[in-house]
Amino acid sequence: MNTVLTQEAERYNTLIATMEKELILYMKANRGRISFNADLESLGTRMMANEVPFTWTEEAGCGFLSIKPLTNWLTDLSNRIQFFKNWEENGTPKCFWVSGFFFPQAFLTGMKQNFARKNKLPIDVVEFDFEWVNDKIDLETITEHAPYGGYISGLFLEGGS
Repeated sequence: MNTVLTQEAERYNTLIATMEKELILYMKANRGRISFNADLESLGTRMMANEVPFTWTEEAGCGFLSIKPLTNWLTDLSNRIQFFKNWEENGTPKCFWVSGFFFPQAFLTGMKQNFARKNKLPIDVVEFDFEWVNDKIDLETITEHAPYGGYISGLFLEGGS
């Protein structure tokens, strides 16, 4: 799971560095210290329209998948960073916020690898089995790691019945 944490941190650090660089350039252009170019103009236009600037999006290869407006996206980004910061500072979480991952597939593979190693099984025979706990549970009440696999929150099903 340390590999997953490291990969996620690298992705978030890249996104934050991109945002910081572009915002500094935008502020300089806004103050007349440098000239506006098409990219900076687009950045400003999208921010004023409460849209995530293109270079910060998943489509541009920098951001996470989201359709939220900029203000909600920034709140989401802050929550994601806090989740991984807590993980780094306090150790492996008792419950993983699966929606907060850039690449949840890597997390799921890591869970399978940990289970396979712990139980001395080939990873090819390990399959997922989900048990719905409760959608109203307070995540702070989870005090122990799951005996097998892990607890996750933020799993959404689209088109499920």
